Amino acid sequence: MWYWASPIEAKICAGQEVVLVGGGNSAGQGAVFLSAHAAKVWMLVRSGGLAATMSQYLIDRIAATANIELRTRSEIVDLSGAPDSGVESVTWRHRDSGLEETRPASHVFLFLGADPATQWLRDCGVVVDDKGFVRTGSSSLPLETSIPGVFAVGDVRAGSVKRVGGAIGEGANVVAQIHASFARAGR
Repeated sequence: MWYWASPIEAKICAGQEVVLVGGGNSAGQGAVFLSAHAAKVWMLVRSGGLAATMSQYLIDRIAATANIELRTRSEIVDLSGAPDSGVESVTWRHRDSGLEETRPASHVFLFLGADPATQWLRDCGVVVDDKGFVRTGSSSLPLETSIPGVFAVGDVRAGSVKRVGGAIGEGANVVAQIHASFARAGR
């Protein structure tokens, strides 16, 4: 399972069939990128299409790319393989017809989950934006939330780049900010 598509993953899956799950812009960019390396990109989306969640230029590029196969109203129902060799095939089901399709793919890319799970913050006083992402930078510390000493990093943060590498960088950066917060509080 992959949660991003960099040149490293593209090289690993070169010439193979891959499955990409997701219907947002990141998924579209990933599918187009991987199509230059993989034999086939099976793109699975739960909805009936891409228009509500993806930019038109990406929809057009996907439609024009011969080795990207879009499967709408579809979701993975089985991954087959062995502990020593990993995933060997992926099965998905069309949500309306119930028809299943199995393909020999050992690489699955997950580009989903763009909605933040921050409902639990409602009663904590941490300010979120209209989409539920945590606002940071209200103090001199860029990753500090509206509550002094409480920080947010990664995809949940409003304005983040929504990439694993970005979250790693923010996680490393926040350590210094936590120390600054302690110093500010006299700890």
